[in-house]
Amino acid sequence: MNPIINYNELWRILHQRRRAGGQDWDKRAHSFFKAVSGNDEAEKVIPSLNLTDSDTVLDMGAGTGRFAVPMAKYAAHVTALEPSSGMASYLEKSMEEEGLSNYTLVRKRWEDVKIGQDIPVHDVVFASNSLGFPDLADGLKKLDAAARKAVHILWFAGPQRHPMDPELKKRLGREEERDFGPDYIFIAQVLHDMGIYANVEVHPTRTVHRYENLDEAVAWWEERGDISPEEKPILREFLSEKLNCTVDGHPVMQRNGWRARIWWEKENRAE
Repeated sequence: MNPIINYNELWRILHQRRRAGGQDWDKRAHSFFKAVSGNDEAEKVIPSLNLTDSDTVLDMGAGTGRFAVPMAKYAAHVTALEPSSGMASYLEKSMEEEGLSNYTLVRKRWEDVKIGQDIPVHDVVFASNSLGFPDLADGLKKLDAAARKAVHILWFAGPQRHPMDPELKKRLGREEERDFGPDYIFIAQVLHDMGIYANVEVHPTRTVHRYENLDEAVAWWEERGDISPEEKPILREFLSEKLNCTVDGHPVMQRNGWRARIWWEKENRAE
């Protein structure tokens, strides 16, 4: 199929902009784990995967195990693909705390994995916010090749995964800046161009981010909002006003957004 709009090329361009500064996932592992702790997203998502106790599951970009750990309670075996040692350490610790041993940890990037050599084909392939490769079509083809039964992808819907609060944008003088990121529609369009007619569900989300202290909250949003040193005091003042505190004194912030689930069974494709 020859698409009028090349969503794969648009993805590549936006990927280059997002990754210009690089990502240190080992450094971010602790704050990431803390922020998603207590998040009930996995409890809402995993039943929709229809896993059986005989299924094998590949979690591509498993991170700290937010989904891999509970999936291991439903499936026969989970392969967690996670290149970051910092992220993987939290995953292993959580598996141990839950008394789970039916998993394999593979410390490789998805781009470097060879299906059938580094990992076998799995019944179900799952990827949550982990499509961090520049060539979306190639990455999706590999996900499809790794699945025997179905592929499930979670991604954000809307202009940004972590949109900046309108009030903060105003304080920073960024009212005219347009938020734009490659949301789920890019994935659905590239799959369509590949002849894979995926199912799509979009749901509102409400998450609570938990931080150790104000400094940790500032660091979290400083990185995700591309905050300059000159803007950091403004961010700090804003967060000091907006963060709520739990009973144990930890600051928290509620965030509302939209989540898309994209999935297909292996027969949902053009011949």
